[in-house]
Amino acid sequence: MTPRFLKTEWILRQFELVQPLFAPDTSVALWLGGKKLAEMGTAVGDLTEAREGALNFPLTRNGEQVGVLLLLPPTDNDPLAKSGGGFLAHSLQGMLDAEYAQRSLTQEALESYREVALLQRAAVSLNRSLKPATVAAALLKEFDNSKLGADYGAVFMRDADGKPALIQCFGNTANDMFGRFAASEFFANIAADESTDIINDLKSVPLLTVPEFESLLWLPLHAHGKNLGLLVLASQHSGGFTARDMKQAQTLSLMAAASLHNAQLYAAEQKLFLSFVAVTSATIDAKSPHMAGHCRRVPRIAMMLAEAAHCANSEPFAEFILDEEERNAIEIAAMLHDYGKVVIPDWIIDKSTKLDSIVNRIGLVALRFELLSRDALLDRYHALDEGMDYAAAEQIYLERQQQLEDDFTFLKRCNQGSEFMTEDHISRIRSIAMQIWRDSDGEHSLLTDDEVYNLIVERGTLNPKERKIIEDHAAHTIALLKQIAFPHSLRNVTEYAGSHHEHLDGSGYPQGLKREQLSIPARIIAIADVFEALTAPDRPYRKPGTLNWAIGIMHRMTLDNHIDAELFGLFLSSGIYADYAAEYLSRDQIDDVDIGRYLG
Repeated sequence: MTPRFLKTEWILRQFELVQPLFAPDTSVALWLGGKKLAEMGTAVGDLTEAREGALNFPLTRNGEQVGVLLLLPPTDNDPLAKSGGGFLAHSLQGMLDAEYAQRSLTQEALESYREVALLQRAAVSLNRSLKPATVAAALLKEFDNSKLGADYGAVFMRDADGKPALIQCFGNTANDMFGRFAASEFFANIAADESTDIINDLKSVPLLTVPEFESLLWLPLHAHGKNLGLLVLASQHSGGFTARDMKQAQTLSLMAAASLHNAQLYAAEQKLFLSFVAVTSATIDAKSPHMAGHCRRVPRIAMMLAEAAHCANSEPFAEFILDEEERNAIEIAAMLHDYGKVVIPDWIIDKSTKLDSIVNRIGLVALRFELLSRDALLDRYHALDEGMDYAAAEQIYLERQQQLEDDFTFLKRCNQGSEFMTEDHISRIRSIAMQIWRDSDGEHSLLTDDEVYNLIVERGTLNPKERKIIEDHAAHTIALLKQIAFPHSLRNVTEYAGSHHEHLDGSGYPQGLKREQLSIPARIIAIADVFEALTAPDRPYRKPGTLNWAIGIMHRMTLDNHIDAELFGLFLSSGIYADYAAEYLSRDQIDDVDIGRYLG
């Protein structure tokens, strides 16, 4: 008790109010908490309990004296002194009790506020992350360096088999200590019992093998009827924990358990979603033997390049931040960038030669040439029957056979799509097509209009209609991905995935976007897609390219403003091309690359 419970001004006012009840020259003083708080009268400065003739009126709190009211009348037989002093003491006692009660209520309110503030802070901290390990770390932080007696703390989470596994801890060499603790029979007992308790003298526990622990507090982490794990706090001192510590631990652990449950649900949903993405990506690859691995390799290149851009300090990558959300978005977009190919007919995707369709029509053309060869032999016999000289008939026959062989060899070469079709090539194809073959239905052109249309394709194996169908896969990707309710953190997946065939000059597809409309992740996936396609071992229309060949083509694409020159430079300078080649390319594809000629 201190004098601050009563104000001197108020006490002096009380003295003045009761002064008429006393004889003149009566002195009065109030001592509280060992200090004189107020006095009045002729004996000012000299009125103590030891003063002869002074009347004492004790002031108490909870049965104990905390102060005294002293009254010194001018004569020993003053009849009003005792009654007036008792009245004044009663008044002071009432005020003292009221002040004490008010301050007690204030203190309780303050303590309650502090507890609420603690819980609010803990709630914010515990709900800040949806990772179990981070939530566990936030829970332990509430005990580390706090008023609780915990020198060590740990959170054990039950795995798929229900066994508790350490995921977070604090304290000097805590990993080692809790590792030994988890191996003890004592830990097995409390984990199985799911009990809540305190032991403040662990020397009496023979089953525990951690001598650094003198006191222990533990309680299960329950949420939604499930036992998620165990919170364990340890102290190096006996008597380290109290019932108040247990109450606080229970309150915080209840909040933490709810957060851990949410984190587990979120992790399960993430795992489910990522497995769906992986299966979808594998489905796209499995659609064709010529695409196997593409949707697995493009994300690998894309993530390597994204990490390099994140680490680059110079423009234009200085502000590019690859946080966890962006990392997930880029990887998922790279895995799904060809999602639209699920609606493209297999025979177009697998078209390895120009006459490939639902059936490979080069075989039909070969049969027609066989018929023409047969007709040439028949013509030889007819000529001999009509009296033509044998040598002349044989010469005509052999020349015709050679012509047919040359024409079919030429068509087979054109059918491969590996060389550029000149005007002479196209003219010869049309001339060959005009030859006539006969069957029971009559006469037919050696090549159909559709066969001619496909064979005269200038580059590659796809005719313009088929190329448009293939190119539409990017538009299909966008349309299909827009139907997926991506969370906010993955809101850019559709844009990243659907822009891998856009060109910086606006000449790409499907939307004709230009540089300023294309994000860095979208440009990264475009480069990854091009490089993988050029070096892929499973393309139907050509052999896998070497590093020099692929990088040379990509360099020309930067000059044409098709792919990002800065990202391509980073792709080379960071050595990503070489790291990827060492992991995925065959030995005969890896040749020496002078990147200096492309970085100048």
